Amino acid sequence: KLFNTPMEQNLNLEPAQSASGDIKYRNLIGALLYISTSTRLDISYSVNYVSRFQNCYNETHYRYALRILKYLLLTRNLKLTFMRNLNADIIDCFVDADWAGDKNDRRSTTGYAIRMFGNVIYWKSRKQGSVTKSSTAAEYVALSEAVSEIKVILNLLKDFQIKLEKPVKIYEDNSGAIAISKFGNLTKNSKHIEVHYHFVNECYEKGIIEIVKVNSEDNIADIFTKALGRNKFEKFRLELNMI
Repeated sequence: KLFNTPMEQNLNLEPAQSASGDIKYRNLIGALLYISTSTRLDISYSVNYVSRFQNCYNETHYRYALRILKYLLLTRNLKLTFMRNLNADIIDCFVDADWAGDKNDRRSTTGYAIRMFGNVIYWKSRKQGSVTKSSTAAEYVALSEAVSEIKVILNLLKDFQIKLEKPVKIYEDNSGAIAISKFGNLTKNSKHIEVHYHFVNECYEKGIIEIVKVNSEDNIADIFTKALGRNKFEKFRLELNMI
């Protein structure tokens, strides 16, 4: 049986007591990681999720990893496509986070996609390094990670004599994270966020970035933070130029 999505919604796998040596789980995860970081960004979250059990897996984990392969087989003709579009922004970015999405340790998942002229050039789906106390904090941490990567790309563009006249637009759907980024107004509920994440506000004030509010239903970075239903998944996959 083949599948239209790489992972079922609301999947909650439990760690096994130990790793089963008879199952080539790690080999499969290694191959899937290579594919997800090379061209198939649509499996980034699902591969990130199953790779969390490399020291505690069994047949159940292996079966869900094989589901990703079955999805790839069904969609083997999909390609990450780059299209000429000089009307689009030189660089923009979509950022999202799934607060406390991991049921085992309650850590959140960061997801973002950076585009050049409307074409995705960099994407990331990863579990955050620490537990956050609110969705705003989780979104702000994700925003910080995305801005760090954007600054690296901007330095690369300077080597090619490409200069941006306008700030880089970052599309975010959390109003609280946007407020902290723009105004640095830390409330009693956000003071605990680690200091090194607060350079986002500094970048905003310097005019390096511009934070733009986007509807949650239109935030394509959602595909990197959780397993989506078929309709929403295919919609975002198309918007990421997977054709």
